[in-house]
Amino acid sequence: MKILVISNLYPPDALGGYEMGCRQVVENLRARGHEVRVLTTAPRTPVASPPHVRRTLRLTDMWVDYHMSRCATVTQLLDESESHRINAFNVHALLGELDDFEPDVAYVWMLTGIGGLGLMATLHHLRVPWVWHLMDDVPATLCQLDNQVIPALAREIERQLRGHTIACSQQLVDEIERRGVRLQGEVEIVPNWVAGPVPPLRSEFYQGDRPLRIVASAAHIDRCYDKGMDLLIKAAATLRDQGRDNFSLDIFGQVNDSFYGDLIKSNHLSGLVTLRGSLKQADLIAAYQDYDVFAFPARLREPCAFAPLEAAPSGCVTVMSILSGNSEWLVHGVHCLKVPRTSEGFAHMFGEILDGRVDLEPIGRRGALAVRRDFHLDKLLPKIERILTRAARQSRDGAGTSDEVYRLALLAEKLTSVLIQEPYCA
Repeated sequence: MKILVISNLYPPDALGGYEMGCRQVVENLRARGHEVRVLTTAPRTPVASPPHVRRTLRLTDMWVDYHMSRCATVTQLLDESESHRINAFNVHALLGELDDFEPDVAYVWMLTGIGGLGLMATLHHLRVPWVWHLMDDVPATLCQLDNQVIPALAREIERQLRGHTIACSQQLVDEIERRGVRLQGEVEIVPNWVAGPVPPLRSEFYQGDRPLRIVASAAHIDRCYDKGMDLLIKAAATLRDQGRDNFSLDIFGQVNDSFYGDLIKSNHLSGLVTLRGSLKQADLIAAYQDYDVFAFPARLREPCAFAPLEAAPSGCVTVMSILSGNSEWLVHGVHCLKVPRTSEGFAHMFGEILDGRVDLEPIGRRGALAVRRDFHLDKLLPKIERILTRAARQSRDGAGTSDEVYRLALLAEKLTSVLIQEPYCA
């Protein structure tokens, strides 16, 4: 098949697991003989790009909190509109790729930041078959203005966008629908995965005869992303206050916020809790072999994360928030340990392990087996291929023209700009 992948970012320019997962699927589809082209944005820092990656889209970077929190309200709304709804420049770039590459199917990933609704409308108007791989509530986000879903936009998505959707958890599908956007067409649930060689299963597990080694990781250690690292630091303080100091907590990730270092210092946890900085993905996965427990508080609305799956094959047992989408795939006490998303919940479970009331070895062995067997990309990719193949068979009857699409995109962009600015010009 000829597959056109569309993503707002593409590694090495990435924010986290969504983009890394996209590249893993692309490389595996290419290895299986498919002709894959990636359409993504100009990188935010200089990166090398192979010939199949076209960095011709323009990114409206909504993730720069310093800028977004300090610019005028009208500027925020204009940026949000260009990010979520319509960017005529990007529509033009997509039309060029469709004309040049003539894909059998478009494989759509994260669309925030590139005028996602306009790109989906382009595919719809030209009757290009598409599969949308969701690892976040993107359809609802694209319909929001000032953090509120616009009902009229949500209704139009439901009315017009009928294709094939892959979601990483049922929890994510339910969240999108609670926000007011019902996904039409075929919806398949495919979990996130591990890819490539996995580390060997350890031969020795924690038996209480040494300090418990706890690890946590996130791409960004930052309150804007709120991966719950403060909960783990507070849990460590609780354990220490209870007289338990036979543990260590290492947190990996790019620290963008001094809050976490200050929290460690104010709780006098130096020597027990350490911010380790970032590692390359392969090095981080290898490092999990040196830890007993992977602590995963997650976001309040984590659809399904890669990190707990990447820690499991070596026998590192995940202690995860019950709110995480990962929890619908794994069983408490069998493959992992689940706790409330509170510092008290994590402190209690760590204490149970330290006191010998929870045996990590059987959980670690079962978790490693389950991830190797059921969550490896080699196992999941054939299902993704079947979904792409079904989508590619879709009829293209009634397709419009590229000229129509571009004129509509220009009109929508200008009209949206006027409607946003009018109240501020009175």
